[in-house]
Amino acid sequence: MRYAVLRGVGLIGLLAVFGTGEAWGQDATQPVARPSRVTSVPWLSKAYQGASPRARFAPTDAMVQRSQAMADQPAPAPGVSGPQPEANIEDLAAPRAEKDEEPTAEEAKAEEEAPAAADTTLLMKALGMQDSPVKVYGWIENSYTGNANGTPRNGYNFGVNPNDLANRWMGNQYYLIFENPLEQNDKINFGFRVDNLFGNDWQFNHMHGFADNAWGLNKFPGYDLAQVYGEVHLPFLTKGGIDIRGGRFYTILGYEVVPAIGRPLLSVPYMFNYGQPFTHVGMLSTLHVNDRVNLINGTINGYDRWIDSSYKWGYMGGVTWTSKSGKANLAISWLWGPNQYPHFLPANTQIVLPGATVPPYLAGLRNINYGSNNRISFTNVFTYKWSDKLTQVVENDDSFENNIPGYGPGGVPNNESWYALGNWFLYSCTDKFTAVWRSEVFRDNGGARTGFSDNFYEITLGGIWKPKSWLWIRPEIRYDWAQFTHPYNDGTRNSQLTIGGDLIILF
Repeated sequence: MRYAVLRGVGLIGLLAVFGTGEAWGQDATQPVARPSRVTSVPWLSKAYQGASPRARFAPTDAMVQRSQAMADQPAPAPGVSGPQPEANIEDLAAPRAEKDEEPTAEEAKAEEEAPAAADTTLLMKALGMQDSPVKVYGWIENSYTGNANGTPRNGYNFGVNPNDLANRWMGNQYYLIFENPLEQNDKINFGFRVDNLFGNDWQFNHMHGFADNAWGLNKFPGYDLAQVYGEVHLPFLTKGGIDIRGGRFYTILGYEVVPAIGRPLLSVPYMFNYGQPFTHVGMLSTLHVNDRVNLINGTINGYDRWIDSSYKWGYMGGVTWTSKSGKANLAISWLWGPNQYPHFLPANTQIVLPGATVPPYLAGLRNINYGSNNRISFTNVFTYKWSDKLTQVVENDDSFENNIPGYGPGGVPNNESWYALGNWFLYSCTDKFTAVWRSEVFRDNGGARTGFSDNFYEITLGGIWKPKSWLWIRPEIRYDWAQFTHPYNDGTRNSQLTIGGDLIILF
């Protein structure tokens, strides 16, 4: 056993040396970062099962100036407010809500007949643990993104996340998973999963309240406990039974995800980065009504936050449906609950999640209207497999939030809303290469999510090349533009062209 462990450690060390590139040499003096998040498509890795999936942001200058102005005014009186208004990863087309499901017998047979999947068994083999019920695996992702406008003074590719650092190498994800997956059978059984995220993307997936100021921004060294949960399978109520999970887990909303091998491109869309949660702390149940329908219900403590007894609980639920032919899939997900904080953020907060009241507004004081800061989000993801080679995914999101402190005239609470429409085409050119097209429009009505009240558009063309089962290369070219404002290149441009790519080593 001692030699097996040494072999495993040696393998990780070799991969780290090969993968990190210039990540350790990044300039620690770069300015603070801004905010930045598949379900079933053929190229996706099985390793992503159990993860249903933003470099967060430093507020824009306009947001900080408004917050500082409000900080000098007295707190609004009580009651004052503005107007009241996981599944099989091999199949990328499925919505995020289905990523955690174990494959049926028919799906398992289809997987065996499909082209070789991503190889995440190298570490298990090195440890001599091929037959162990506990799985240990992961990947290393490094990227580079060039900005055709040059390097902005602040160093950021606005809107492009998690690869938001312009003209620089990034060591995005050094991801290690320990898990004992549930067995979908007629017996009660237990499982667990722990996801460890090292690298630049720690701040992309950061949850408020967990090591908030432990790591310097835009530096390779950093850590996020991306997922940590226990779960149980109960063979009751229906033939498929019910699964119950408790802990920190990826959200069920939307299509794209945090783990690099769970999404089709290096960058993510606005609708994911600025519009959706990444993770929740709480409990979630999945009732397998039949082979084609699942009902999801749970209670959560909000968007992207660690455990705190002062948080109020909200609700998250959804339903997923797969057609009899298996060509069509629909996932509808929703959540509701308070999503500001019981106390306003401290003035020295270095990562402010999208939509939160920006410090130093009433820094550290009690938020007397916290219970009425309700946020409601809906996402609908429809997938259709047009042929053995072509898959299309369409998603629309709608979100609303009441009484956000500091966003109304004179610092009173105000209502905000944001919504989006996205489209993906994935075409399997060969067993080793998949072409990807993504386009979207994201509307930030009052600027609470991005710092700009505008319509944002994005078109990305890329691909997934797998020369080896354990090696992925994903180039992409992306064009972003805003309709009314100039958010790019230090507020001087209304558009931006970036060219980048990443290299992923699975083990």
